[in-house]
Amino acid sequence: MALLETVRKLACIQIFGDIPIFVAMDSADVWTHPSLFEMDSNLNPRAVAGVPPDYFAADGQLWGNPLYDWKRHKTTNYAWWRARLRASFELYDIIRVDHFRGFDKYCKIPADANNAREYEWVPGPGIDLFESIKAEFPEARLVAEDLGIITDSVRELVEATGVPGMNVLQFGFEGATEYLPHNGIPNSVLYPGTHDNDTAWAGLNQQSQPVHDFLPPLSAGARYPLCPGI
Repeated sequence: MALLETVRKLACIQIFGDIPIFVAMDSADVWTHPSLFEMDSNLNPRAVAGVPPDYFAADGQLWGNPLYDWKRHKTTNYAWWRARLRASFELYDIIRVDHFRGFDKYCKIPADANNAREYEWVPGPGIDLFESIKAEFPEARLVAEDLGIITDSVRELVEATGVPGMNVLQFGFEGATEYLPHNGIPNSVLYPGTHDNDTAWAGLNQQSQPVHDFLPPLSAGARYPLCPGI
């Protein structure tokens, strides 16, 4: 492992990691720190995480993760979150923080719900969490996954943290023109796609002729090969 790490640094290879906002109900985190989550005295969740109905899912997405007790986290100066990032930075050079909008407001769903049609938006920790993170990790390289139902307050939080957001190229070619390279939001990272998209190769090859004309490698109407030289 040490040799691999040395080779990686000599080759200037950086590892881009990912950290989900929530943890699983049966995770070691919940069972060792139940007071940091919205659990009752029997360690059952009072409410769970998810996202409301949208164009991807008519019933919304019922993730079922336990929600954080953010007031309790604040009393510890977000020690658990800082420890989580500390462990992640031992593995990665850059970390994408998933579901960033949940730090502004998160979707709270009844624990006994069968879908995410019944929900409420509840304030998250906001900039307070990221000020705590910055105090311990002043050089931390984070990327905010700021996709989905994004409000002005979410945009303001991303800007306040100074963390770059995400642009998704395939979304740009499918109508969300703000994600096109020439419209890109400053201080953002351009992704070919996400787990909600097809692969970059398949996605680009399925685009219309104007899109292929827009991309120099495809200006003659050619299609991307599966591998160079094929």
